[in-house]
Amino acid sequence: MSPNDEHEGRGRARIGRRSYLALAAAVSVAGCSMLGGDGEPTDERREPTDDGESTATATEAAQTVTATPHTGTDAVGAAAAGDVVAVAADRDYVRISTADSATPVQDGFDLVAEQGGGHVYLPPGTTRNEGALRPHRNTGLYGFGTNVSALRITGAGSDGIRFDRDRRAHWVELDGFELRGPGADSPTGVAIHYVDNGTEPVSDPSDLRVGHLYCRQWHDSVYRVDEGVGPFQCRLEYLRADDCDAGDARALVDWRSTYGPANWFGTIVSYPNDSVSGQNTDVLSQRGGELTVGDISVGGTAGRMVDKRAGRLRVGRLHYEPEAQPSVPDSLVRVAGVGQTHVDDVIVDAGRVETVYELGDGAGDAVLYRPTADRGEVTGPIVRVTGRLHPQRRSWYFGSADEVTVETSTRTGSLRVMDEAGRGLG
Repeated sequence: MSPNDEHEGRGRARIGRRSYLALAAAVSVAGCSMLGGDGEPTDERREPTDDGESTATATEAAQTVTATPHTGTDAVGAAAAGDVVAVAADRDYVRISTADSATPVQDGFDLVAEQGGGHVYLPPGTTRNEGALRPHRNTGLYGFGTNVSALRITGAGSDGIRFDRDRRAHWVELDGFELRGPGADSPTGVAIHYVDNGTEPVSDPSDLRVGHLYCRQWHDSVYRVDEGVGPFQCRLEYLRADDCDAGDARALVDWRSTYGPANWFGTIVSYPNDSVSGQNTDVLSQRGGELTVGDISVGGTAGRMVDKRAGRLRVGRLHYEPEAQPSVPDSLVRVAGVGQTHVDDVIVDAGRVETVYELGDGAGDAVLYRPTADRGEVTGPIVRVTGRLHPQRRSWYFGSADEVTVETSTRTGSLRVMDEAGRGLG
């Protein structure tokens, strides 16, 4: 419990989480206030503290539990008043006081899941939830905007949102809030974490949709797929990670699984730091699956942007603009193993890199285009072949042969440099 949480909880009785959820579910069916009130929202508002987080009003402090059910459509207004609001499939909604539960957001997920699914709304300001959130199928979590609503996960080492249920958690939506780790100086888990639940692949999560999500203060990956689980058909429109340090992890986005089809990222933006590890933070590591990424734009202490060993990857644009470099990356894009890789555009806009593309052992089916170096510097060749390429899988570089270095030739001829190929017209 944080100092503010501890201060807010003094002098009030608390009930167990099971009893709390049972009472809230019961009154949501009955359609009356669980504390004898009329169930109507009050005019009172939470006042922000100096750190921007909400404190309880005097009225709330006098109550044992505030989880008031309502029937109607004013759920957003109730959230704006300072409570977490759970809207079930039957259109009833329940207001959950953030002052009376250590897990108000998970409580909301559990409540709507009991009625077939629904939405949970965060209020403006910072809402704390102790431990990782474990979404159920057909549930969503929404805020008022990434610079308005923040969900802070408390508990050292905790993940943020964790997919590990035996029953497949599909059709989950996340949109319009900041997902904050346990703290700038505390150990953290992973912001969004897919974990092998030990069941058949048919139970793997699918159809996750992320609108705008802003991750901050995580000292591990912000998106990780473990071995043994393969989420598919997931769509993330805008994922941003600032004040994060994944220097001790593989990458901010770490796909360890060998499978997982049809996953799409629109824009990934990150300004990491090296406050914990003292190292660069790599951006994308892939060991399988099918990933399409529109744009990746990085600053801060970003290191290698792509390290792909297997699977299928298509990237529209990589924009590299570090503000500090604990070390100079030996390559921005490293490709090894089989599986198609297509990189349309690379911009080196700041900092230094030794080479842009590195092709390692078994690399094949890569399509790479000449990068643009604006204010940044590429100190060596654009393409460096460091391992034996796949002898039957051709790769293509749309640049000139003098931009390519083959460190150890095995005479596969698998890298085709297009140079002046084609017939010039116009």
